[in-house]
Amino acid sequence: AKLERWGDGETGVFAAHEAVGSFYAALIDRFPPLETFNDDDIDRLGVWSVTPERSEAIVVASCVWSRADEVGAAVMALVAAHGLVCYEPGYHIVNPNALGYLAPFTLTSERFPAVPEPDDRRLEWMMSKVGRDNGYAILKRADGWFVQVGYGMFAGVANGTYALEYQEGSLDRHFRCETPDRTAAVRLLQEFRVGDDAWKQRHLWRPVHLDSE
Repeated sequence: AKLERWGDGETGVFAAHEAVGSFYAALIDRFPPLETFNDDDIDRLGVWSVTPERSEAIVVASCVWSRADEVGAAVMALVAAHGLVCYEPGYHIVNPNALGYLAPFTLTSERFPAVPEPDDRRLEWMMSKVGRDNGYAILKRADGWFVQVGYGMFAGVANGTYALEYQEGSLDRHFRCETPDRTAAVRLLQEFRVGDDAWKQRHLWRPVHLDSE
């Protein structure tokens, strides 16, 4: 909502802060402005669709698709280092990055950006994307415990099948089962997030022996 107001020209939506200016300087140092390259080098060395404008309140950064993973990882590291809120508009993801903040749950996958504090709707959306082009989704708790869903060949099972796994703190507490039911995979993620252990009784889990190295 704030971005929409800011985009409509409303002033004072975002407060100025020295950390924003410091972030901008670090970002431009890591990925120089397009204007610093000649015509021969810009396609090879430039990452920006448009060079971000200097600001003490908000920095809007848009990069070329071919460098998106590299730039995205660098941006996330810099905003965390500077304690800034980062919003990823393509997937509507907010990373608070407040001092001392640790997301109680974080959702990751093969293809999409990490999502701190996903709600049930986000978990269901992510499972709708798990398949041949996005082989897994992992929901990790702040203490390191996690559940994960892998699909098809990525997880060593037949296409149309989901491999469900969970780990409780150590490699010797890692378990696995398989199901063709996507709804069961969604429920695993959703129940784990709210602390409901019904998923443990719903499936027949077997231990997985992982190499600690």
